[in-house]
Amino acid sequence: MAVLFDNLQSVSVSQAYKSTFATDTASPSVLQPVKCPIEVCFSDEHQAQLAYFLRILKQASEQNRWIMFIGEEALVDKKLLGSAGIDINKVLVLNNKKQISDPRLMEMALESGNCSAVIACGDIEHFTNDNIRQAAEYGASYAFVINHEAKRKITFH
Repeated sequence: MAVLFDNLQSVSVSQAYKSTFATDTASPSVLQPVKCPIEVCFSDEHQAQLAYFLRILKQASEQNRWIMFIGEEALVDKKLLGSAGIDINKVLVLNNKKQISDPRLMEMALESGNCSAVIACGDIEHFTNDNIRQAAEYGASYAFVINHEAKRKITFH
């Protein structure tokens, strides 16, 4: 099913979840991430999006690689990550001290191959380019973009 997304600029986290878990991947080492950026829009009205996001991150944390959040604004509550079964010791937060654009930082992190998932916060349109798609494919990594407005509307319980 992930092949269906090859021509799309971006997909929703629910589409990515259904694609990832529809395939028979018994081992995290055969993870086949979606090659385009995945938009994460969760709010109190759409709690299922958060659940999908956390399940994909849990699967990604089973690899021997990092889960990188670009900036504090992208970071999801660490207690929530831990309760979802995500290894907190594999979570990195990159604070942009050199004023490189978040899309470029995402591209660099994906290309490195050291991250199973890279998460930024912003407008999905800023992250939908060929460089990020190619970097995600090269690094076999997920590229998540959390929608600013939707993140402000969520209440963590």
